[in-house]
Amino acid sequence: AGDNFRISTCQNGIIVMSQKCRKRTTYIICGLFFLMGGIEYAVILPTLWLYLKNDFHAHPYFLGLVLSAFSFAALLFSPVIGRCADVFRRPKHLLILCTLWEVAGNCMYFMGISKWFLLGSRLVSGLGAGGEALILAEVGRVTSEESRTGIISTLVSMRQLGLIFGPGFNFFLRLSDFYIGPFLVDKFSAPGAFMACMWTLQCFLLIFFYTDLHILYRSNQDEIITTAENNHSEKNALERNKSSRQLTLQVLYDDYIREEIVVLIALQFNSYFNQVALETMATPLSEKLLHWGEIENSIMYCLAGIEVVFVFMLVRFFSKRLEDRVMLLFGCAVLTVANCWLLYVVPNTSPETPKKNVTFFALGIILDMIALPFLVVCSISLFSKLTRKESQGLSQGIRRSVVGISCILAPLWAGSTIDEPYLMFGVMIGLLVMALMMLTLSFKKLKTLKGATEIQEENQKAQLKVQQEEEERQPLLS
Repeated sequence: AGDNFRISTCQNGIIVMSQKCRKRTTYIICGLFFLMGGIEYAVILPTLWLYLKNDFHAHPYFLGLVLSAFSFAALLFSPVIGRCADVFRRPKHLLILCTLWEVAGNCMYFMGISKWFLLGSRLVSGLGAGGEALILAEVGRVTSEESRTGIISTLVSMRQLGLIFGPGFNFFLRLSDFYIGPFLVDKFSAPGAFMACMWTLQCFLLIFFYTDLHILYRSNQDEIITTAENNHSEKNALERNKSSRQLTLQVLYDDYIREEIVVLIALQFNSYFNQVALETMATPLSEKLLHWGEIENSIMYCLAGIEVVFVFMLVRFFSKRLEDRVMLLFGCAVLTVANCWLLYVVPNTSPETPKKNVTFFALGIILDMIALPFLVVCSISLFSKLTRKESQGLSQGIRRSVVGISCILAPLWAGSTIDEPYLMFGVMIGLLVMALMMLTLSFKKLKTLKGATEIQEENQKAQLKVQQEEEERQPLLS
């Protein structure tokens, strides 16, 4: 077993990693991609408004434009890069491209030439966000159904870790006061310079240590490969490549306009809409009902992040014991209860009793954080299992676009109805009840044909081995 992790040195001095070590290194780099995304969000968000207000005298509405720019770019670009991954099968090159977009966007952010330049910087960074959908597509393409949910849970939890530890970087970034050429790096622009360096490091890791997952998993197959197997594999590869290139409206309709797919897409939209809306309203509500300031809100977000990471670990544990659709039903039910509780608490609490309000408000947040990992991880995993492997890139890109739409609309809805809690939570509960009904009615169709593809591939391999053995029994001179 120790040989699996051994790193041997060749005679010419080139370091060669074992197969298992390469796979672990690749997954670590994938996790770091998600971690960087979480850190970027947590580092830039706290100072973005002050950056716009103090340096460029921007109006409050412009903050919403800048925040939405990232999701808008990801919405448009994710299906494109996913489709490129399906057709060209060069995910490593596409991931490097996404990382370079992130580097360019963060460099533009710290330059801060104007408020419109900042808007453009978040648009450029949003192009790089398609890398997350690309990684999830590759995981869905190569992993078994039994292990997929746990792997996705680990990757998505890395982003949450970034959201937890990201604000800590601002403690030393706020001390920045120097120039890079003609550009001032201060407490407002330092997050951009810092993330540009971090994404540059990620780019080097991708170039030198990342190996495409489909290559690693293909290398794990039997070492004895006959000529017949080679011909069979080449034929299948050509057929898959041909099918991935032919994208018509009929193919899109057959693949995605299905009851179970529509249910999962709707569930993804409603889950993220509720989550982002809650994040938008949490700070003003805590200030109004609990009289909290920046420190208290930071502690609240930190504790919520720790809870989410713990629940992600639970999802990974239960993924080997429960079906995805069962965990989805649980998560949707808990999120509905959380919103019903907040619908009761927010309008009926008085700002004059902040200590009493803490318990009620915290219970709603805790229930929401319990539901989030179950909904996010299991919907991604089940979506990948119900769509074709050959089009995982496009499928995850479409899913990411739906998430982008919800992330754009949710802050607009929560911000405009913050003073009307019955309307705000009523619509959110209505969406969740609708999703819960759809999930219940389509529950039978959300069951995957467990291992059907893998069984088929194993049967084909067994037939090839039998054919090989029969050929070996035949005499050379007949």
